[in-house]
Amino acid sequence: MKRYNKLSTYLKGLYGQRVQRISIDAGFSCPNRSGEKGKEGCFFCDATGSGFASFGSGYSIQQQVSLMIEKYSNRAEKFILYFQSNTNTYAPVSKLKEIYDSGLCDDRIVILDISTRPDCVKDEVLELVSSYKDRYGVFIEYGAESVNPNTLKRFNRRHTYAEYIDAVIRSKKKGLDVVTHFIVDFPCDSYDDVIEMAKSSSALGISGVKLHSLYYLENTELGRMYKQKEISPISFEEYIDRLILFLEYLDPAIVVHRLVSEPPSEGVMHGNWGMKKLELFNYVEKELERRNTYQGKYYNYLNR
Repeated sequence: MKRYNKLSTYLKGLYGQRVQRISIDAGFSCPNRSGEKGKEGCFFCDATGSGFASFGSGYSIQQQVSLMIEKYSNRAEKFILYFQSNTNTYAPVSKLKEIYDSGLCDDRIVILDISTRPDCVKDEVLELVSSYKDRYGVFIEYGAESVNPNTLKRFNRRHTYAEYIDAVIRSKKKGLDVVTHFIVDFPCDSYDDVIEMAKSSSALGISGVKLHSLYYLENTELGRMYKQKEISPISFEEYIDRLILFLEYLDPAIVVHRLVSEPPSEGVMHGNWGMKKLELFNYVEKELERRNTYQGKYYNYLNR
């Protein structure tokens, strides 16, 4: 039985083979670090802007693409160009086009994937991103993280859930596939918040989701809070319950781009309850089977 809608299965259906994501650091900043919104950044974000899976901005974009494709060439023949680090729409449109074009330098790239904040996509940016649809699959990823306004404030996101909804609506009008990031284990979120993440995703008709757990990292505000015992991670058992609950309420047509995430290799004070990503991934899949549950089990709440 298919327990959830896996990205790998979805892509294989589209392209007839495995498609490998390659992460690129294009040297973008973030309005929550540049001073436009704030200077501290989100409290859980480290200096790489979640870009620890890339080679880093010390290499040109084309060099990174070449190195990444070489790294995975024994696994795949088609690739997703993933602009991951920081806010990948935070520049003038002309500069964005130059950056995106420079990354699309290999015929084996079939999908352009751009990760950004929901408060950093003006209409002209969405127009540019949608212009690539004729030649590539296009994903635009938004870090909503939580539906709870108090959580967004506490972790210094400096955007609202309403701004996320607005970004999704405008993106869908441009025909873009929207992928949303949620962190399911914020200690100040509740089970109801997690259910609402799934319900709102279904109601908005987004294309995909990426699910994360909090990483308590050195040299971050969240790391300081953890050291000072101002915050404590939820239990592993509650994390698993929340993750499965999210899936149970999620529209089964929405593709799960990431079920579990992987913390960086260094500076982690707490992450994934000491488990490797593959170990955690296998645990969740087995737990879905043990509970005999699946994505969309409770998807019966929309009047459609």
